[in-house]
Amino acid sequence: MRNFWERGADIETERLRLRAWSMHDMQGFLLFAADPEVMMAAGSKPVLSADEARAELRRSVNDPYAYAITLKSTGEIVGKIKYQRDNSRYNVHSISIGYELARRYWGNGYMTEALRSMVRNAFDVMQVDLVAIGHFTENDRSRRVIERAGFLFDGVTPYAFKRFDGRVFDEVNYSILREAYESGSVSPRRRFS
Repeated sequence: MRNFWERGADIETERLRLRAWSMHDMQGFLLFAADPEVMMAAGSKPVLSADEARAELRRSVNDPYAYAITLKSTGEIVGKIKYQRDNSRYNVHSISIGYELARRYWGNGYMTEALRSMVRNAFDVMQVDLVAIGHFTENDRSRRVIERAGFLFDGVTPYAFKRFDGRVFDEVNYSILREAYESGSVSPRRRFS
């Protein structure tokens, strides 16, 4: 098994390429990072200045598992997806996924496609035992993406996240166990293979 946080290779799907970020990606990065509707739903502060934008993009460039989601046909950046530590579990080989998608690309199935590819990579390449994900209770758009990607509902954690503006949210939690992934039972609509 390779190093858990070692930079992974690009991930490709039918329509998308997930690749490492570059400091030359500012224009595409700002499509979602400066949009309050996108970032507030993810629990993050939208960038408000050029300095903040550079600092946030640099953080993505330096994050070993933050990927720019790009369209294979044009190379356009449509969003960001990343692996992050699963802070809900102790001493379990698990990982969590977070994402943001530029509003102009909503409704095209891109995030579901990207999320499924990250799940496959987590199990097949990173060899994790569990992939976790969550959303705030009021984020119905994320709920649909997560359910379409085959995640199973675990429960709701009340008072789970305090956003930068002081607002506190309950979090809806989901996961996929390796056994469910390998058996193909995680998604009633589409197997991961």
